[in-house]
Amino acid sequence: MDMRFARMMGMCGLVVVALGCSKVSKDTSKVLANIDGEKITEKGFGESVRTLVGDEAKAVEILTSPAMKEQRNRLLAEFVDQKVMTKYGDKQGLDKDPKARLLVEAAKSNAYGQILMEKAISKIEPTEAQLKAFYDKVAASAKAAGQDQGFPTYEQAKPQLPSAWKREQLKDASQNLMKDAKAQVKSTIDPAWRAADGQQ
Repeated sequence: MDMRFARMMGMCGLVVVALGCSKVSKDTSKVLANIDGEKITEKGFGESVRTLVGDEAKAVEILTSPAMKEQRNRLLAEFVDQKVMTKYGDKQGLDKDPKARLLVEAAKSNAYGQILMEKAISKIEPTEAQLKAFYDKVAASAKAAGQDQGFPTYEQAKPQLPSAWKREQLKDASQNLMKDAKAQVKSTIDPAWRAADGQQ
């Protein structure tokens, strides 16, 4: 599976996707799915894919390419299953369940963090020197593991290096993101409570 598509599928799993599900009558495009009266239209599905992918060319490929039919159907099924589970959970009263609320809040935090990190990384373009240093590090690791036979040259690997380099930067981005967040959102923890042996 395409790595970008895989990451998109992972993002869908973080939160229940509301995009693409519409009851607005102005959307007259074909109805692809109906979940207990809530519709996912062709237009809405397309907008959802574009939002999640963040790349118009890639989104068009997913939505129109015959080669992407399996992934396209899987993504729609993922949307439907999420809505089904949400509606089922609501009918079971989980929208008022304290544990469910905590888990939803945690999922929301994770989704926000992932999106903020991806936005931060998308603005960074590696220099030639950074790409070469990254390649040398990967090549050295491959050699140390005895996997350097047939390893591509720098020029051969160069087209894939920027995206691989950006994925590597996500590690640092996570730490920097939390620093930025804490600089703007003040938080404190009671030191006496931390030092206590247990809750009184």
